[in-house]
Amino acid sequence: MADAYIFIGPPGAGKGTLGDIFCEKTGVIHVSTGQLLRDEMAAGSDLGKQVKDIIAAGKLVSDDIVAAMVKNRLAKADIKAHGCLLDGFPRTVPQAETLEKILADGGDRMAAVVLIEADRKMLMGRLTSRRMCSNKECGAIYNVISQPPKKEGVCDKCGAPLYQRSDDTEATAIDRLKVYEEQTAPLVDFYASRGQLVKITSEDAPAEENYKALAKVLGK
Repeated sequence: MADAYIFIGPPGAGKGTLGDIFCEKTGVIHVSTGQLLRDEMAAGSDLGKQVKDIIAAGKLVSDDIVAAMVKNRLAKADIKAHGCLLDGFPRTVPQAETLEKILADGGDRMAAVVLIEADRKMLMGRLTSRRMCSNKECGAIYNVISQPPKKEGVCDKCGAPLYQRSDDTEATAIDRLKVYEEQTAPLVDFYASRGQLVKITSEDAPAEENYKALAKVLGK
């Protein structure tokens, strides 16, 4: 039986950073739906060909296709041995219901869904101070206030230049937080009703300090 984890939280709460630390310390496998899409297309699988055609037509990949890719990935030996942290799925209650069935069919379980809460003022500061690695294969994220790179403008992990997204403005940040609140509330209620939801508060502190709170609620 493999354990699955999900981290939920507003943009800027530190889900990505905490997820990286969690996977590094526990050996849990990070499963990103975005990476699954890219991997399937690169492999030229039947699903990958479908995705490539859909994207080429400017359409959105359906829930059914994403769910099929997640199901295939969760059946792999490394997931069965180490568990997984799901990133990008589920985003809606119907997706959560589908995931529930995938886990049950595979003999796996939802170990915990972590809701990472944070002060709104801190979130705004983080969202407008974010810097992204320009190397898409790396995808590291920094914050010039709370988590700056060792060398200004340069990624610690791969050495590529960092950049600020054009939509990392105050107005955009407000909109992103609003969308998160509207879309995520049903998902929080869904997992809370199943007794699978735990909560932590992301503080304006080093990532390792916030990780201690995460490790505590997960018993790690």
